[in-house]
Amino acid sequence: MIKRYRTLFLFGGILLALGFSLYSDPDSGLSTALGGLALIQGVWAVAASHWARKALMDYPEADMRTLFASARGDPTGSGLALLAIAIIFVGLLMVFAPRAHAADLPPGFAKYGMVLKAEQQHYWPNHPAPSFLAALVEQESCTSLKSRFCWNPGARLKSAREEGAGMGQITRAYRADGSLRFDALADLRSQYADLQELSWGTVYTRPDLQLRALVLMSKDAAHSFSQAPAMLAFGDAGYNGGVSGVQKERRACTLTQGCDPGLWFWNVERHCLKSRQPLYGGRSACDINREHVRNVIQVRRAKYVAAMGA
Repeated sequence: MIKRYRTLFLFGGILLALGFSLYSDPDSGLSTALGGLALIQGVWAVAASHWARKALMDYPEADMRTLFASARGDPTGSGLALLAIAIIFVGLLMVFAPRAHAADLPPGFAKYGMVLKAEQQHYWPNHPAPSFLAALVEQESCTSLKSRFCWNPGARLKSAREEGAGMGQITRAYRADGSLRFDALADLRSQYADLQELSWGTVYTRPDLQLRALVLMSKDAAHSFSQAPAMLAFGDAGYNGGVSGVQKERRACTLTQGCDPGLWFWNVERHCLKSRQPLYGGRSACDINREHVRNVIQVRRAKYVAAMGA
C-alpha cells in the first residue's frame, strides 16, 4: 500500500514542496507555516465532507467501489449515480470549507467587517490587499481574539498621558505638564470633510467613522511610500510609529551595504531608529513597531483574505 505510485508521488511531492518553500522563505519559516495552516484547513474541509457523505449515504449501493465495479455492466446508470454523489460531495464541501476559515475570524468581524469593506471601497477602492485593513483593526483592538474589545468600537487604551480610541486606536497624547502633545482626531477633522462628525464626544459611538478614519490614515501613510515595493509594510510602520521615522530608517538602510530601502522585511526593519527603552510589558517603541508590521502582514492578514476579497 505504501509503495503504490500515487502514495509515493503524493508524499514525495509534499516533501519537495515543503523543502523548496522553506529554502525560499524570506521569513525564516513563518510564511511556510502560515501556508501549511491554510492547506491543513482545506484538508480538514475535504475530510469532513467525505465523512459526512459516507454518513448520509450509508447503504451498500452508494459505495464508490461498488459503483465503479458496476459501471462495467451498466455505465449509464453508474455514471449518473457517481454524478449525484459528486454533487452531494461538492455541496458538503461548500458547507465545511468556509467554516474552516470563518472559525478563525473574531465575532466582531461579523458585525463590522462589511462596514470596513464599504469604507475601503469608497475611500481606497484600488487597495492592493483589503485584508490588510482588517488585520490592522485586529492588531489595534484585539489583545486576543476572544477579548470583549476585539473589533469593538468601545476599545480604549487609556493612561495618564495617552488615550487610544476605537478599532483604529485614534490617539491623543499629553506632555508631563498636562498640555496636549498631539491629537490625531483633530488632525483628521481638519484634513477630511467626511470626518467632521467625529469628535472625542462621539468617537466611541461611531464605528463607521472609526473605520473611515482607519482607512484614510492607512492610505495616507502608505501613499507616502507609493514608489516602494513594500508600500503596505512601510505604511503600517508609519501608521503605528510615524511616517517621518520610517523615512529616516529607509535612509539609514540606504547607507548600509546590502540593504534595500524598497523592502521592509530583513532590510529596513533591521535599521530601527526608535527608542529601545522599555515601555509596555518590557517592550520598547522599536519592538512594538516591528511587531506591529509583522503581526498585521504575516500573522493576522491571512484569515481575512477570503472575507475581504483579497
